[in-house]
Amino acid sequence: MYSNILVPVAFDDEHNPDAALNVARTLASDGARVTLLHVMEDVPAYAISYMPEGYADELRKAIERDLKSRAAEFDNGAWSIVEGQAGHEILSCAEEIGADCIVIASHRPGFGDYLIGSTASRVVRHAKCAVMVMR
Repeated sequence: MYSNILVPVAFDDEHNPDAALNVARTLASDGARVTLLHVMEDVPAYAISYMPEGYADELRKAIERDLKSRAAEFDNGAWSIVEGQAGHEILSCAEEIGADCIVIASHRPGFGDYLIGSTASRVVRHAKCAVMVMR
């Protein structure tokens, strides 16, 4: 059982956060802190001009609402949104909060993942705590 679990949450078609959150519930000891983290990666400069005005702010608000709602399902739930490269930010947050377990979803690797590595594989290789990878 773990007392401080970090659950990175991605909002895309390949990741369903419910599975990772259910695993976190199973692994959590009584009174455990469960922190949900979403990393907003930088949008390339060329793409910003194609986005409607205010899109980034609205997206962040929607993600915040979702994370708050999901974190409220835990007795000691917390959430955070950070900007940067996902693998680096997940590892940084885990150290910062003193996580003893990271529950992370992973997609099926493609050819590019074998060359540069997926976010989940980076977290597994460099985490200083237990990591549960969800397929």
